[in-house]
Amino acid sequence: MGKIRVLRGRCRSFSYDGAIQLIQDDQRFNHGFKIRRFVLSYEFPGDATASGKDIYGALATHEDAFQLASGVIVGWAWDDRRQVAWASTEVVGDSIVKQTFELIDPTHVVVRDLYVAITSAVATGSTNFNYYVELEEVSLTDNQAVLAIVQEEAQDVN
Repeated sequence: MGKIRVLRGRCRSFSYDGAIQLIQDDQRFNHGFKIRRFVLSYEFPGDATASGKDIYGALATHEDAFQLASGVIVGWAWDDRRQVAWASTEVVGDSIVKQTFELIDPTHVVVRDLYVAITSAVATGSTNFNYYVELEEVSLTDNQAVLAIVQEEAQDVN
């Protein structure tokens, strides 16, 4: 097992801040990451208005992979190879948060860029969401690196 890295932070909804870049291309093509966990939450789960803050999000290798159509934000497109993980969280009442969905493509290795985008139907410009992404470092052969890069460009290589 490789070394574990955790990326965590807070951001506003995709409609206000767009996609957030978590990993930037470092030109090290034989070095990559497998996504192990992807968790989302509302900033204040104990807030009396929290029950309206159900959220969903995705991880992708390109920032333009999230907006699927006009008026649709952070769409889930499982046929788009640039999207590599999806998660949603339901806030039930004013203190119960349930991670209701998490799906990660176990075959994808992030070699260059990784973006996160989160949204909620009732998000305002002052609403913040937390994200947690757990990664495992992996070493790649030259052939594995080439295949991973082709996959990041939305080419079907599996």
